[in-house]
Amino acid sequence: MSSARDTIRDALLEHLPDLLNNEKILEECINTCVNYEKSGDDFYYERESLKFGSKMKNASAIADEVTMDDVAQIRSKFQRNLAKANIKKQPVTGGLFKGKVAVQAKPSTSGLSLTAKRPLVQARGQPSGSTKGFTVDFKGPTGTERNRYMYETVGERGSVLDEHIEEIGDLLKQHYDIVDFGDPNSITEDDITVVGRICGEADASAVSSSSKLVEDTIFLESSRSMGSGSYRVALRFESNLKLRGIPQGSGSLSIFPGAIVALKGKNGGGTCFVVNEILAVNTQQPISHKSFSMTVACGPFTNDSDLEFKPFSSLMEKLSSLRPSVVLLQGPFVDANHPSIRKGDIDEPPSQIFAERVTKPLLSFLHASPNSLILLVPSISDILSNHPVLPQSELEIAALSDYRIKFLANPCRFSINDVTFAATSVDVLFHLRNQELMLRGQEVDPSPSTKGTSHDPITNACRHLLQQRSFYPLFPVPADFSSEVNLDVSHSEGLRLLTDSGPHAPDVLLLSSKLKHFSKVIESTIAINPSFAVKGTHATITVSDTQHSTLRDHMQCEILKL
Repeated sequence: MSSARDTIRDALLEHLPDLLNNEKILEECINTCVNYEKSGDDFYYERESLKFGSKMKNASAIADEVTMDDVAQIRSKFQRNLAKANIKKQPVTGGLFKGKVAVQAKPSTSGLSLTAKRPLVQARGQPSGSTKGFTVDFKGPTGTERNRYMYETVGERGSVLDEHIEEIGDLLKQHYDIVDFGDPNSITEDDITVVGRICGEADASAVSSSSKLVEDTIFLESSRSMGSGSYRVALRFESNLKLRGIPQGSGSLSIFPGAIVALKGKNGGGTCFVVNEILAVNTQQPISHKSFSMTVACGPFTNDSDLEFKPFSSLMEKLSSLRPSVVLLQGPFVDANHPSIRKGDIDEPPSQIFAERVTKPLLSFLHASPNSLILLVPSISDILSNHPVLPQSELEIAALSDYRIKFLANPCRFSINDVTFAATSVDVLFHLRNQELMLRGQEVDPSPSTKGTSHDPITNACRHLLQQRSFYPLFPVPADFSSEVNLDVSHSEGLRLLTDSGPHAPDVLLLSSKLKHFSKVIESTIAINPSFAVKGTHATITVSDTQHSTLRDHMQCEILKL
């Protein structure tokens, strides 16, 4: 390994001798070459190509000096080329589909059926014909040009944000019998009801914000159709603030940057909107449910000290004996943030690591449990993903051609035997807990609490997702987490936590988080954080035959140790 690095180093210094003056950048260049199996000559020629194509972002494009920005551009080019190469290797018999597809499987006594509400890639090389098996129904963007990222106009971005305000506004109108919303910037003597997005003192159009909400510097941003001229207004909360429609017994309501809220009050002097009542957004309704078992595990799947994937191997060995109906695995699978990968201290490319450490155990499990189904959800930090933004398209792994392995987007919604699931690998709970501001007030017409529902901070954070109808309701992305989430606002349709049949809540909400593992009840939804596989935990879900009204009583959720 060291000899290979030395060869790359010598070639780089031969072409770019100035790198000798900056050891840090030189190491990044070498790591990039190692990770993408490129030589020092390849790196140099790629830089020359970008330079003469006038694509470098700074003055170094016309000089021999190499900057970290140059390295990042070249790394991105290598990654795009790798993604294209993987696609070309895929058999022409497969591809991306729309509509309903009958996915063949060996006859199973379990009678499983799967319905996906977000993009799902049909496995390559599946057999033809029509026998009983899994029924797959999905919709949404696929890996095509219409799902491209790093391209959006200001107008497109604003329209998407306005649409979400108006969507939640329509739900609130119906729930509280509101005739119409007022303009929070208009001076009025009487109370009016307004709706908008919470934002802090920082510019609401920023990509990210480092300022946490403070009660004295909270603003409401209305949509352009609801506001006049300047559509941001400062908020002040009365001491006898009323909280309408919050869960009974909670006594408080949390807000955060990006939250859509309905407020009652008035703008008496034109400088701020004084709030005397907050109307809580109602949670989604359950939809109407056969028995199956499911195991959920979340990456990272290997320890920071090595790339042996021992936790993953232990997990798959255990599942081979348990044989659950469905296995859901959330990335990262090969983590770009793993210390060894960041340093370039690896003996084989990431694709080979995935093939040896992930693909083989998955296929061994399917050999031991031939009637099982595997669902794979990517992570933004998956080095094999060519779409590192949120929402994120499904992985494209040509080697996993078994028709019992399905690739889902991040986030995704799907159903198994009429039990609906919603899942994301982004640690939205940790981000929300870091940013939310708690407001206390007098309960008004509280919504009855469902048996088993608590009001602890984690439950409330899960409730935010259901109330806001979004997998990632924060906006803008907090600066502290901007390296974890690259939010593609123009494709926010992929973040909607809704079904096509109406405002129905998922039966199970799967949220991967560094927070302590849990299984909690939020009205009609069970929220589960299995924690990370490297911590030795995973979740199991067992459902017996039932009707939707009593699903929770017939569903058993456990967090187990390996």
